[in-house]
Amino acid sequence: MNEIFDQLNRAGAETESALKRFLDDEEMYLKYVRTFPDEGSMGNLIQAVENKDYIQAEKSVHALKGIANNLGFIPLADATVDMLEELRDNNISEALEAYENVRTEYDKICKVIMEWRS
Repeated sequence: MNEIFDQLNRAGAETESALKRFLDDEEMYLKYVRTFPDEGSMGNLIQAVENKDYIQAEKSVHALKGIANNLGFIPLADATVDMLEELRDNNISEALEAYENVRTEYDKICKVIMEWRS
């Protein structure tokens, strides 16, 4: 089990602080980590951006931010904050630039999780 923690931490996660939010229950934490790639916020964000529905994009990136923060996926959480701020300021081109970083960080953490799941 420690291997997944090491891999997540190498990807920028802060699993130690995240575990505290899960009352140091590694099993519960890993249950949520395991299901993270299947959680719908990123899919909703992708669809909203493709549809140029920036109100829905704001809702989706906000949801993703909360999940990423709770799981300790700090680089992803930081990227979502950047995008969220740009959306709230109605800076769409900057939000779309930030969106690319969200996708990169999301893909990085999901790659670790998917390799661990297989």
